[in-house]
Amino acid sequence: MKILNKYILKELATPFFGSLIVIVMVLLSNFLLKNLDKFLGKGISLGVIFKFILLNSAWIFSLSVPMAILITTLMAYGRLSSYNEITAFKASGITFFDLLKPGLIFSFLVISFMLPFNLWILPEMNHNMKKLSYEISRSRPDVEFNEQLLNTLSDKIIYLGNRQSNNSFSDIIIFDNKYINNHTTILADKGSFHPLQDGVILDLVSGSIHEHLIDKDEYRKTYFENYKITIPFDELGLNNNSNMKRQEREMNIQLLNEKINYYKDKVDKIKLDISKDSYLLDSLNSVISNIEKIGPANNLLNYKRTKNKINQIYLRNEKNKKIIPHHIKEINKFSVEAHKKITLPFACLFFILLGTPLGIIGKKGNMSFSFGMSLIFFIIYWCFLIVGENLAEQNKINPGLAMWLPNIFICIISYYLYNIYTKENRTIKINLSFLKRIAKQ
Repeated sequence: MKILNKYILKELATPFFGSLIVIVMVLLSNFLLKNLDKFLGKGISLGVIFKFILLNSAWIFSLSVPMAILITTLMAYGRLSSYNEITAFKASGITFFDLLKPGLIFSFLVISFMLPFNLWILPEMNHNMKKLSYEISRSRPDVEFNEQLLNTLSDKIIYLGNRQSNNSFSDIIIFDNKYINNHTTILADKGSFHPLQDGVILDLVSGSIHEHLIDKDEYRKTYFENYKITIPFDELGLNNNSNMKRQEREMNIQLLNEKINYYKDKVDKIKLDISKDSYLLDSLNSVISNIEKIGPANNLLNYKRTKNKINQIYLRNEKNKKIIPHHIKEINKFSVEAHKKITLPFACLFFILLGTPLGIIGKKGNMSFSFGMSLIFFIIYWCFLIVGENLAEQNKINPGLAMWLPNIFICIISYYLYNIYTKENRTIKINLSFLKRIAKQ
């Protein structure tokens, strides 16, 4: 049996690395086509571009491994089935579990690497990627602006012509919408961006300012040789505090659990406050009832004070009841991310369970069939994941269940395929026994 395990493990390991490289290259190429134009031709060093690609490759790698596992399993068991080796194994008394066991060993080896990668390394690389993008944007603000397109800010629309050098452009048009009754348009032959500590200076050269004062019905035109416009980083979305704050995808499992516990404690505290206020309201309502029996006029000051206190408590309770759903939404958001970091590595195990019977039944060990089938199941898996994530954040389903649903679905399909495989075996055995009876007669 050890020989069989080694043989199947070799069949799995050989295509795994090739499949992984192909998938990573496909996803990375797609990412580069969408994002690399932001840096190319803008004077950013190759070292910075390489670092940006390397940091982004972390999430691509995390996504590629489960898919590579499924492709590998389909190829390995499909090849064994197409060469009738599976039939030979069955004839030797080797069970389905014996065939599956090397795949399970292989999946646990991959999980033992991917689990710490997703829990610790991936969040840190995501955060470093965010920091790098932020540093590039602050040191080279021109990267945030697209040439020959309208760039919309909070109170300005900026059109830039062709890029002339690293940070300068030709044919600049600025539409200033800061004042309702004053429509200002600035035209300049060229301009350049220069970073400040808390913003950007747009240095315009050789142009004119056109102002239309609607309330006065005036039109003014002013020519300039040099004109400077200051754009705060807040308008570019480059505020230091908001950008350096870690989002859920940049948090390791420890930080996520801390956030979950923090909001759970806040919810518990609010519920305790509501409970205390309910008890206090009962007491105050009793006081009001007693005063009303005696007559409010006899104790008017105490009556008004008690009524005001009751109103304050009601308002506080209403406020607290509105805060609780917000905190629960935050708990669900961080819980979803915590479970996702665990479920994705364990998808490798469930894809092994799926790929083994599917590969044997399919009897095709070629790359095209394996890649096509893997793509179909991975799209279904990802759709389940996205839908589950949205439902969990809306508090319509438990976050843990939502993130494990795709794996549960794959497990159900695997069991169905296993039943097809076992029924096929029973049919073969019945046919063999029937043929033996005929031969004896």
